[in-house]
Amino acid sequence: MNRTSTIIWLGIIFIFILPTSAGRFFVDIAGGLLFLIFFIIFLISGVAWLSWRSLKSNIKTCTNCGSSYITDSILCPICGSNNNIVPEEINNNIPASSATIDIKAEETE
Repeated sequence: MNRTSTIIWLGIIFIFILPTSAGRFFVDIAGGLLFLIFFIIFLISGVAWLSWRSLKSNIKTCTNCGSSYITDSILCPICGSNNNIVPEEINNNIPASSATIDIKAEETE
């Protein structure tokens, strides 16, 4: 019984190795399956990356306790503080001319 299974495996290996139409057919099928597997992996990775970016844009951070949460609520679910005014939004409303610094060149000895 062990002898027949060895012969069957050798026959299958010779079909893959020999340049016959059956060997080329199996190699083409294997290449197509590998391409399909890589395509599916890249597709799942892309969907996961886009999902993470979407989820990350909806995460808010509390200015009082620092916890992160996903909600449209103004109040923090952990500490209950009001997160209506975010310091980053305040800094975005400052005109650029007031944020620039004039530098005067001086010669040093």
